[in-house]
Amino acid sequence: MPLLRKYIRRALLAILKHLLIFVFKIIGPPRTLHYGQPINAAILRAFGASVGKTGVTIHSPVVIHNAGDGYAHLTIGDGCLFSGTNFLDLTGRITLEKGVSLGPGVIIMTHNRYNNNAFLEERLAHTCGVKDVLIKEGAGIKAGALIVHGITIGKNAVVAGGAVVNRDVPDNCWVAGVPARLMKEIR
Repeated sequence: MPLLRKYIRRALLAILKHLLIFVFKIIGPPRTLHYGQPINAAILRAFGASVGKTGVTIHSPVVIHNAGDGYAHLTIGDGCLFSGTNFLDLTGRITLEKGVSLGPGVIIMTHNRYNNNAFLEERLAHTCGVKDVLIKEGAGIKAGALIVHGITIGKNAVVAGGAVVNRDVPDNCWVAGVPARLMKEIR
């Protein structure tokens, strides 16, 4: 009997996944992913994201901003983990290499504007624009961290919870604070 339940559950999940993708093909990609792990990955793939085939875990919810045309600006490698309540801005490209983990509440921004405030945008023009974000293999971004546009997080780097990363992070380093500063090298 337990084996039969397992097969029925798998079949129902497959039907639900295909039904959701069919509906979203008609109405457009969802802004918030709030389904189970395999369904979230399937929806991302269906709308153009490159998602690894093994070990990708995407807990809900994931809010995706500026993805009206799909998720083609998103690349997720094998073994990546989204812990939920994540916010991804797909104005520019976001690349998460193999084994990257995002803690709950992580925000990744690829653009910056000052709500069309002409005064601020003129005087702070160097901080405006669209720039891609790259998070390299094995990096861990802990709960509530903010990654601003144009940042590269190095291989096996750790960003502490609540940090605001506005500068590139080298490989094998731990950063923390607002703004994030190098705390120590990881050896």
